[in-house]
Amino acid sequence: MKITLDPYMFRRVPLTELPGLVADLGYEYIELSPREDFLPFFLHPRADKAQIAAFSRALSAAGVKIASVLPLYRWSGPDEDERQAAVRYWKRAIQIAADLGADTMNSEFNGRPDAAAASEAQFWRSLEELLPVFESAASTRTGSRSCTARRTPSTRAATSKAS
Repeated sequence: MKITLDPYMFRRVPLTELPGLVADLGYEYIELSPREDFLPFFLHPRADKAQIAAFSRALSAAGVKIASVLPLYRWSGPDEDERQAAVRYWKRAIQIAADLGADTMNSEFNGRPDAAAASEAQFWRSLEELLPVFESAASTRTGSRSCTARRTPSTRAATSKAS
């Protein structure tokens, strides 16, 4: 079992200082939740190659690993333009997670309760587009094209873990 810190309360701490802070607090793992400077809520990821490399170095120096990445996008809302944008954002977030060595991504269902059926259909449509991207990232990382996607009924969340 991994005891993981979601450092959202430290979102104003510079990204490259975050792993040291997490280690100082006694944690070995981070759940990387949305940050305006890296993977913001509902917007395209801000992270570039240099920022990812610097964060990776800081993680390594602090002895901290990414347990999971938690992007939040409107990938299951009934609005098709928002869904398509969210799928593009997800694709970049998957690559960032793979670059950081993360093998687990979590997210909220993020549909609309007043349009439950349409939201669920959009979720599955998005997942059909994203599963090959997850599989590719898993293959690059592990040499195996194994990817598991689960929908957790109690939280209406989707979790994908590359094996």
